[in-house]
Amino acid sequence: MQRSQLALLGGLVAGLLLFAVFPPLDLRVLAPLAPIPLLYALAWEGQQGGLSAWQRALAGWIAGTLAWGLMCYWIRDTLAVYGGLEGPLSWLAIALFAAIKGLHLAVFATLAGPLLARPWGGVATAALWTGLERTHGPLGFTWLLVGNAGIDMQLPLRLAPLTG
Repeated sequence: MQRSQLALLGGLVAGLLLFAVFPPLDLRVLAPLAPIPLLYALAWEGQQGGLSAWQRALAGWIAGTLAWGLMCYWIRDTLAVYGGLEGPLSWLAIALFAAIKGLHLAVFATLAGPLLARPWGGVATAALWTGLERTHGPLGFTWLLVGNAGIDMQLPLRLAPLTG
């Protein structure tokens, strides 16, 4: 399998896992594992023939678009019932919403690839993820952050005051 195909597959699987973390599936235990397929695909960056910035961005964008589109499927119904957008317009609106929200993970993947090749890459990548999740609020959508998935997990909840 070519590296670019691996990156796209990693983005696809990560997007599905991110969706599974939240309702209706609500498999919160997957929260720490959800980004791993994308990170694995991006980790080849330091190898000869690593992914280009566009390939990394596309893999991240696929993950983000798929996750947001599946997590926010209910917005389409809300737009149809309360917003007057029926039929194809409501589907177009949710597709555009997901595509725009997917840009967060596109930026993450673009920047994370080179970071993962460094000895301190794991810590830097975690900080990058946290920083990009922080941008969701000022950009108008504070729901469905992976960091919120751990609220019912006892160990992460107890470590949060110490580790953030």
